[in-house]
Amino acid sequence: MRKLKATILSLSLVTVMSGAAVAPALGQIAIHFNKVDPLLIKLIITIPSLFIIITALLFSFISRRLSSKTIAIIGLIFYIIGGCGAGFVNNIYFLLAFRIILGIGVGLIAPLSTGLIAYFFDKNEQSKLMGYSSAMNNLGGIIAIMLSGYLVSLNWRYTFAIYILGLVVMLLVIFNLPKSEIKRTKNKLDGKSIRKITPYISIMFITMVVFYTVPSNFSIIVTKENLVPTSFIGFLMSVQSVFAFTTGLALSLIVNKLGSYTKYFASGMLALSFFSLSFTGNIFMVIFGLFALGVGMGTLAPILNAQISLHIEREKMTSAMAIMSAMLYLGQFMSPIIIDGIQSIFHLQGIQVPFYLALILSIALFISFIKIPFIVVEKD
Repeated sequence: MRKLKATILSLSLVTVMSGAAVAPALGQIAIHFNKVDPLLIKLIITIPSLFIIITALLFSFISRRLSSKTIAIIGLIFYIIGGCGAGFVNNIYFLLAFRIILGIGVGLIAPLSTGLIAYFFDKNEQSKLMGYSSAMNNLGGIIAIMLSGYLVSLNWRYTFAIYILGLVVMLLVIFNLPKSEIKRTKNKLDGKSIRKITPYISIMFITMVVFYTVPSNFSIIVTKENLVPTSFIGFLMSVQSVFAFTTGLALSLIVNKLGSYTKYFASGMLALSFFSLSFTGNIFMVIFGLFALGVGMGTLAPILNAQISLHIEREKMTSAMAIMSAMLYLGQFMSPIIIDGIQSIFHLQGIQVPFYLALILSIALFISFIKIPFIVVEKD
C-alpha cells in the first residue's frame, strides 16, 4: 500500500506546475522572441491549460475504455515529448505546439493524481492524502523552478529538459500502479452531484486566475525591474513552492486547528500575498508576498479538492475530479487573458496592475466563502 501511495502521489509532481515550471525563463524567452506579440509569450505558460481542459473533459469517456495504469503511461509519454520537445524549436508557433502536446499529457494525468486517492482510500485518509498530493505537487514545483532558474542562466532552451522527470514517474507507474477498472464504475455525474460541486469548482477557477498572475508576470517584471540576476529568478520563485509544500504537509494540523475557518485563512493569505507583491521594487516585500502565496495556495487547493471528495460518492469521484481539473486549468489559461483584458478595457498602466487586480479578486474570494459550506471530518 505504501508503494501505491507513493506512485499516486508522484503523479502530483507533474501536474499543476507543468506549465509554470519554465516560468523563470519567460523573461529570456521574451527577449529571444522580441518581435512576437507579448501575449504569445505568456501563452507558453498557459496554453497547456487549454488542452488539459479539453482532455480532462474527455477523461470520463477515456476511463471507461482504458485502465488507469494505461491512461497514466500514455499521459506521461505525451508529457515527456511535449515538455522536452519545446526546447528544440526556433519558431514560437512550433514551441506552442509542443506545449499543447504537454497539455494533453497532463490532461490525462491530472484527474488520476487526485481521483485515485478517492478511489483506493477511505474518507478518513483522503483529506490527509489530498494534503500530501498538494505537497508533492509543490515539491515538483520547487525542483522544477529552482532547476529552471539555474538552467536559464546557461540557455533558456535547457529549461525544457526538466520535463524528463516524467520518465521517473512513468517507471513508478509501470511497476506499482494496478490496472484498476475505473471504467466499470457508474461514474457519470447527475444534476444533483454537479450542483453539489459547483461552488468548489467555481472557487478553484477564480483561485487559479489569481494565482497565475505570478507565473505569467513575475519573471517579466523582475527582469524589467532588474530586481535580481537572471540566475536567481528561479530561486526567488521557489519561495512560493517551498511554503506551499510545507503547508500541504501540515494541512491536516491546520484544518484540525481552524476547522471551517480554514477557508478564510487561505483566502486571506492570498490577499496578503498580492498586497505584498505589488511592491515590485522591494525585494523583502516580494519575498514575503511569495511566502504568503505559498501558504495560501498550499491550504486552499487541497481543501477544495477534499470538499469535492466529501460531497460526492466514491464511484463518481474520477468524473468529479476531471471537472475540477478542467476548471483549475481553465483558470490558468484564462488568467492572462482576463487580467490583460481588464487592463486594456480600463486603460490601466503599470507593471504592478496584475497584482492589484489579483488582490481585488482575492478579497472577493474571501467574501464568497461566507455562503459556501465547508465539511470538516472529525478526528477520532
